[in-house]
Amino acid sequence: MNRKQYQKRKKLRKRKMKRLMIAYLLRAIVILIPIIMMILMVCGCLYIYERFTKEDEKVNKYMDIYTGRNAGSDVAPVASTENNAPGFCVVVDAGHGGSDGGTVSGKAVEKDINLSVALKLKAILEDDNIEVILTRSSDENISLAERTSVANDSNADFFISLHCNYYEKGAQIAGLECYYNNSNATESKGYAESIINAVSLSEDIETRYAKTEGYYVLRNTQMPAVLVEMGFLSNYSESQKLLDDDYQESLAQRIAEGISNEIKRGYHTFS
Repeated sequence: MNRKQYQKRKKLRKRKMKRLMIAYLLRAIVILIPIIMMILMVCGCLYIYERFTKEDEKVNKYMDIYTGRNAGSDVAPVASTENNAPGFCVVVDAGHGGSDGGTVSGKAVEKDINLSVALKLKAILEDDNIEVILTRSSDENISLAERTSVANDSNADFFISLHCNYYEKGAQIAGLECYYNNSNATESKGYAESIINAVSLSEDIETRYAKTEGYYVLRNTQMPAVLVEMGFLSNYSESQKLLDDDYQESLAQRIAEGISNEIKRGYHTFS
């Protein structure tokens, strides 16, 4: 065999090896594609199952709070019903809702946190012999005018709107704040300061201050009214706390205590 024939056979062998490698590669791809698809389908099914399971648990938890079925739980109301007058009515407003999610930070969505705490607060106040009206009890759009109309039309004695804060320029800022309309609104100021004082007694919840702000719901309600910014979603640590059910329960307990304490101070005359 001369050199020319040798080189020719060598090239043919290389071509044959390339064809074999390509053929095996294609076979591997053909085999892997259905396997990958099956894995993705299984993962997708598990994700959907887990997602709906968690949503069901969340809804059931909300309903337990909303209907009072959790009244026998280990967490007792912080205030006694003895000093609260029957017929006192509080409108609890869960800020945002529906397509208006409010502030969103990672998994923390303001509208969901607001509603969760509102439902907890409702259950606690009702256990404290206080009538509660919610502006929304589900994930729905409610205008600011509708929120204030609910309070005004029901002749409520007190209005509280629940929100979460956000501060882009300072992720280290944290703490609950409580707003009222102006410095001359003596009763609203009393509620705001009472809530701040009650929450500040908790070791887990950081507080800032009570101050004035001309928010729509504070300007247009015909009764003492406050707006509570329960914490800053821009602060990672606080945003994680606000997602925690036990922390939300503690928040609701302390806010309820602040409201009850102010009622007991005798600012209002009951029929």
